[in-house]
Amino acid sequence: MSTHKDSILDQFTRQAVPFSTAPSIKDEAALRLIVEFSGAGPTDTVLDVACGGGLVVCAFARTVRHATGIDLTPAMLEQARKNQAAQGLANITWKQGDVLPLPFPDASFTIVTSRFAFHHFLDPLAVLREMKRVATPGGKVMVVDSAPAP
Repeated sequence: MSTHKDSILDQFTRQAVPFSTAPSIKDEAALRLIVEFSGAGPTDTVLDVACGGGLVVCAFARTVRHATGIDLTPAMLEQARKNQAAQGLANITWKQGDVLPLPFPDASFTIVTSRFAFHHFLDPLAVLREMKRVATPGGKVMVVDSAPAP
């Protein structure tokens, strides 16, 4: 019997390249808005949850001290590393892993984000709690998502 995690791994392994290169996903103006709305600066440390092809992480890395991306799917992280290399960014860490629980200590990041992933989580509230847990006191948690209207 296939689990939800198996389904996600299968789906995003197959979609890693098309998803990571889709114009709507790579939209530079939208990525700049996320960074701008976060108020990110040179002392910030960022975690992007379910980072996919790493585009949000790379967008933040241009501004912050360090950015980290975590994703369940190795094929997505392969795309993330390619995006990082293409942009010549050195201040990035990639981690393969699940979002429940996030494998980071409490209060590890000043900004914690997730884009286009929450509709895939079986327990989005638990993921949001984990994002809050790894954010520093006074840190920011941002969720950007879209889903079709019912």
